[in-house]
Amino acid sequence: MLVVITETIEQGHRTAASLLGQSIKKNPTLRIGLAAGNTPIGVYQSLVDLHRSTHLDFSGVEFFSLDEFLGLPSTSSKSYDAFFHQHLFRHINADPAHIHLLTGEPPGDMVSYCHSYERLIHDRGGIDVQLLGIGINGHLAFNEPMSSFRSRTRVSLLSAETRETLSPTFNETAVPEWAVTIGLGTIAEARALLMLAFGKEKAKAIAKAVEGPLTAAIPASSIQLHPNAVVILDPEAAGDLKFKKYYQQQSSHLAMLLPRGLA
Repeated sequence: MLVVITETIEQGHRTAASLLGQSIKKNPTLRIGLAAGNTPIGVYQSLVDLHRSTHLDFSGVEFFSLDEFLGLPSTSSKSYDAFFHQHLFRHINADPAHIHLLTGEPPGDMVSYCHSYERLIHDRGGIDVQLLGIGINGHLAFNEPMSSFRSRTRVSLLSAETRETLSPTFNETAVPEWAVTIGLGTIAEARALLMLAFGKEKAKAIAKAVEGPLTAAIPASSIQLHPNAVVILDPEAAGDLKFKKYYQQQSSHLAMLLPRGLA
């Protein structure tokens, strides 16, 4: 695992976008797994900036998503489908046929739908780079604590902590109890992982995920097993790390240390 500590959140966003942009230039048919939430918004804005300033071409890129709220139509402003269109797809030349987002209103039964999404990922050749955030309780996507490291796409009951974190987004509207999420096993099969975390509220979860024991109680600790994982942090999110000085040393040699898939 390569831990990168940037001086500011904005620099972290630009670093992640630069890595994705370089990967797209090397592989114009790159398959990217997208993450929603506040953390990656700046990454998507930086990708849009790259598209506008350098004509970064997204026409061959395929996009997948980590999760979606169950019961929310894609037309809902609270859906992750709407989120990705608002912050990314409206502003780049993505091919609509290459956008494969989870839906909160799947046709047929949920088990069949989840299996079909797994097949879709497999049939398209797998995810090359999976973008990730981390929950304050260590959840990865909507894989809540005690999720199996081998779990696949499925329905997940959201924890009280997760729903409380989401409450500002939903304002007075009830936060959904259920979501559909790709599994930890699905995430592990991506060729490279790119996790971002910013702010002191993420410091404890990051310390447990990066330096703590492997445990289902902290689903994000599963990234320790991945051979090509990069974690981008600001100083506050890195505040509880024991080996912070070494990670800062690594950060100044990024080009030499990047794993396959992001180099």
